[in-house]
Amino acid sequence: MKSNRKSTEPDRLLREALVGLLGLKLRSGATMDEVRSLVSDCTDLAGRDSKLNDRGRVLDIHRLASVLRAWHKETRYLSNDGMPLPLPLKGRLGLSRLIGTHYPEADIALAFETLKRAELIRKHSKNAWVPTQGHVQISENSQETLDHVSEGVSRFLQTVLNNINSRTKSNLLFEQSCKVHRLPKSKASAFRMFVRQQAIVFLTAVDDWLEARVEAPKQKRKKSKLCAAGVFTFAYLDPAKANRRSVRRKG
Repeated sequence: MKSNRKSTEPDRLLREALVGLLGLKLRSGATMDEVRSLVSDCTDLAGRDSKLNDRGRVLDIHRLASVLRAWHKETRYLSNDGMPLPLPLKGRLGLSRLIGTHYPEADIALAFETLKRAELIRKHSKNAWVPTQGHVQISENSQETLDHVSEGVSRFLQTVLNNINSRTKSNLLFEQSCKVHRLPKSKASAFRMFVRQQAIVFLTAVDDWLEARVEAPKQKRKKSKLCAAGVFTFAYLDPAKANRRSVRRKG
C-alpha cells in the first residue's frame, strides 16, 4: 500500500539509506523473513530510545556551512588581518544579506535562528554578530542531525554500490578505510586531534576545489547538466575495553 504523504528530500535520503542497507543484507544471503524481523526489531528499539525534537522545517547543514565559509573567505567580510568582521543583522553587508546569498528570502530568519541555536554565531556587540567557527557541527539531537546522517549513509551506500557495479576503474569513487583493534586508550586524545587536523586539511582542499567550479544560481549561460558532489569524513573510536584478567576478591 502506497503512502499518500508527500515525500521530502530528507525522507528520500533516509529511505535510500535504509533500502541500501537492507539490500546489502539480502545480497549477503539473508531471507526476506529475516530482514522483516530485523526491521521490526530496529523500529521497536528506535521507538523506545528516540528523543528527537520536532521543530518543523529544517535546513541543509551544508548550506549553513557555506554561510560560515563565505564569512571566513570572502574579502568583503574580512578585516585587514584576515579575520571575519562583526556583521550587523541588516544592511548591505549585513548577516541577513550574507545568509540570503545561500538561502531564499523565506528561509533567512530560520537560518539565522539555527546558527544561533547551534552556537555557530555569537553576539559581538549590541548590533553585530561574529562566527564562533568556520565549519558546522551540530551535536544536539535535532532534525538537522538526522538529515545529515541520512544523507551521509545514503551517499556512502551509493559510492559502495557504484564501485561494486563499476566495469571500469575510471568510474570508481574514493572509498577507503583503515582500522586497528588494539589502540591503547591513552592514545585516544592524540588520535582525535591527529584525525581532526588531517581531515580539515583534506576537506578544505576539496571544498575549495568544488566552490571554485560550482555554477552560480543566476549565471546566464547555456543550461548545463548539474549534479551534487562532495565527500563525507568521519572517525570512530570504541569505548575503552578493559584487559580481561581474572580478579580474585578477598573475602
